[in-house]
Amino acid sequence: MLTDPRLDDGALPEAVLRYVSEVAPVAALRMDATQRVRDANAFARRLIGNEVVGSRFADLLVEFTPAFQLDDTASAAEGQMLTLKTAAGLPESFRFRYFVLPDGWIALGSPDVEGQLRLRNEVLALNRELNDLTRQLHVANAELIELNQLKNRFIGMAAHDLRRPVGVIMTHAELILDDAGEQLSSENRELLDTCLAAAGGMKKLIDDFLDASAIEAGALRLNCAAVPVADILTGVMKTAQLQARRKGIALEVDDGDGADASGERWQLVVDAGKVQQALLNLVGNAIEHSVAGQHVSLAARRVGAELVLTVRDEGAGIAPEDQARLFKPFARAGTQKTAGERSTGLGLSIARLIAEAHGGRIWVDSKPGHGASFCMALPARGPKPPGAVT
Repeated sequence: MLTDPRLDDGALPEAVLRYVSEVAPVAALRMDATQRVRDANAFARRLIGNEVVGSRFADLLVEFTPAFQLDDTASAAEGQMLTLKTAAGLPESFRFRYFVLPDGWIALGSPDVEGQLRLRNEVLALNRELNDLTRQLHVANAELIELNQLKNRFIGMAAHDLRRPVGVIMTHAELILDDAGEQLSSENRELLDTCLAAAGGMKKLIDDFLDASAIEAGALRLNCAAVPVADILTGVMKTAQLQARRKGIALEVDDGDGADASGERWQLVVDAGKVQQALLNLVGNAIEHSVAGQHVSLAARRVGAELVLTVRDEGAGIAPEDQARLFKPFARAGTQKTAGERSTGLGLSIARLIAEAHGGRIWVDSKPGHGASFCMALPARGPKPPGAVT
């Protein structure tokens, strides 16, 4: 390879020619008079690819190489720096020198050592800079973690201190309405209803902040026991009844008879309080997006190994682009609540985390103008003796 019988015998030892042909990291190309490559050493074939043979030398150069004229550079003792296309797709620079043959040329290209050293130094400098940035990032992350913990403690303390006075306001307002409601004027009853609704909204915000803070801090603890599904649904609807009545929303419960084919009542081994909280968030969200005269339903169905609890409303529905982010913290849908209710944007994300903590999942099925169905699927388990499961 690359040897020419018309070269003087002994011009180069055979071992040197074999080394250049088979081993040396030098691009050696033999070209005919038209500068088309007729042979290439092993290094050039690995670097450029086997298609190097048969290609014109000028076609092997990348576009940003100056216009190449072999006749103008053949006599240059220092050679010429050219950049070759490579099979890997990364251009590499070589300093080429040319030797004349009776029927063409031999081009020998040595790697651009100076360029490689320059590139290596640049890589080392970038690596040092990356290490510095990584250290700074670790420090910043540690500070953020500490600040986040402080934030969670502050929110927890503030929300806990606010919960008691808000609860007192609600309790006293309800007592006044129950004991002296008939003696009050319609205007005073309306004022108390407004106070009670505002206090209820504030209590919901406080509860959301406390729950989100606890979950984020990894403090969500489940106290699971076997609970009849019907009890969970009934408890949710009783709690949501006042909110629904104030807006003129009808609540419906459908537990699908609440029994298996064998007649055994459906039960779930769950933290009943947490599951009811998640469902209340879904039902409350449905009520907030409904108007007077519409219905909100809570249904239970056995689907394979899961019990699916579905909250359905007849509201404006949710656009597809909003559905993907609904269960993220502080996310809000494009639709507005029908009575301007206040919200932290945490209710649905808390419901998702509670479902996942039980090994379940949650999703929404909705089309704009056709209401929405929020579904929470929990592992279905048959009746078991009551007992705490942590």
